[in-house]
Amino acid sequence: MCIKLLMAEGKVDPNDYDFFLRGGSSVDSGASKEAKPSHDWIKQTTWDQLCELQKQLPVFAGITYAVNVNAKEWKHWYQSTSPEPEDAQLPGEWVTKCEDPIKKMIILRCFRPDRVNFAIRDFVKKKMNNEEFITSRPTSI
Repeated sequence: MCIKLLMAEGKVDPNDYDFFLRGGSSVDSGASKEAKPSHDWIKQTTWDQLCELQKQLPVFAGITYAVNVNAKEWKHWYQSTSPEPEDAQLPGEWVTKCEDPIKKMIILRCFRPDRVNFAIRDFVKKKMNNEEFITSRPTSI
């Protein structure tokens, strides 16, 4: 409901939302045009998603280069526990390129799909300005 309202207001790019939901459409183990860097913390699926991301959404052009060049900063963000990655600032120029929370969640989805649910809850809470939309109500049987 939250996304539909924001899309109707023109505040969410449908292409961003589509990538967030589905990821790269042609992602498979051989989809990358660029070789995965030798950093052990970057999984092949993560790299494939990043390659597809920069191919499909122009605002993410150069993200694979940024991850390669600033691997130490990206690893720090990736492994962050306080704050968690969904709350931590993205490395380098990506903090401003991804000021839109959907864009940040796209990057989070590529690197840390385990944290996406937390990011979605925060997003809905902030956009709807109400915690009621993310709180489960007890049911009576």
